[in-house]
Amino acid sequence: MKNYNIYKFFFAIVVFLGIISCEEREELVIDSTGSPIVMDLSKESVFLDGNFPNNPALTVNWEAASYSIPTEVNYIIEASSTENFTEPYVLGTFGQSVKYATFTAVQMNNAAAGIGLPANVAGKMYLKIKSYIGTTQQLQQESNVTSVMVTPYKLVYPDFFLVGEASYVGWTASAAQILHKSENESIIYTYLEKDKNFRFLGQQDWNPINYSIDDATTDAGNRYFKQVSSNITVADHENMKFGGESGIYKVVIDADKTVQSLKITASPILAFDIPQVYLVGNVAGVNWTVESAVAMTKTGAGVFEFTTTLPADAEFKFLGQQSWGALDWGNISSTGNTGFLGPKDDNGNIKFAGDGGSYKITVNIKAGIYTIVKQ
Repeated sequence: MKNYNIYKFFFAIVVFLGIISCEEREELVIDSTGSPIVMDLSKESVFLDGNFPNNPALTVNWEAASYSIPTEVNYIIEASSTENFTEPYVLGTFGQSVKYATFTAVQMNNAAAGIGLPANVAGKMYLKIKSYIGTTQQLQQESNVTSVMVTPYKLVYPDFFLVGEASYVGWTASAAQILHKSENESIIYTYLEKDKNFRFLGQQDWNPINYSIDDATTDAGNRYFKQVSSNITVADHENMKFGGESGIYKVVIDADKTVQSLKITASPILAFDIPQVYLVGNVAGVNWTVESAVAMTKTGAGVFEFTTTLPADAEFKFLGQQSWGALDWGNISSTGNTGFLGPKDDNGNIKFAGDGGSYKITVNIKAGIYTIVKQ
């Protein structure tokens, strides 16, 4: 009985000390006592050279923020085109031991594009530093605002290659479909299959660059698209899923640093396995007489070919009927010879400088491309 009472006594002491300890922890409060201060920029003006993207361009030094008790402090460096930072661009994040950061030409150029500074023109970039503690960025403090004049170079936007079970090429990376690039936009009209996965590559290989949705559930190195249309969802840590009905869709990527969007909309011509396709233009003796448009030879679902001579001023289009009807394909967006197909209301004539020799013309409606190959 005495031993039992002794055990009860010690147990009570332990509980009492635990309660006191918990109360003391609850009273522990961290206060901010001093904000970070931007002490120095290595330059007052920076001329960025696209030929040397990895060269150091600007170093930012700062004095550490302080808090009422020792704690881990993190920093964010932001850039803006306005002094009030209405739309800041994050240059980088850094841990407690870091008190300076050096940015390369390409990092500064991306920041300049991100805040809307035009290429080849000197513009003012405002900089400031935020300090915070914890994973939820608590007790934020802001530094003074400073600025630097930056002359950015014209951005070279990335190439995007479509691959995946939802796509025309399947999961064959070496055959991934490149999109037609015009400045910051990459576009293609191509086949997509409902409820199947896909992604974009930066090359016709799995490495090194992959692009997916910028989401906490995807691999950090693949996060890119900040905005996607409603028919695109996260499939897994690497891929996206297409939710529309199977058919031909217009895929548009806006690679502007402030946008980085992916939009997929139905083509005016959703079908691809057309019974017959005709060639019309100043070729094969047709002379743009649509009723005489020449029938091409079908070699696969949505794939047709025709061999003919092409003059120096050759221009032509593809039709799904011997009339100016709904089934109409030409060079994507406007007259030219990009090799990419566009449907009615989003195309122009295919213009080709032939030499009077024989050429095989192939159109692949499913893939959204055409080729002209000398025989």
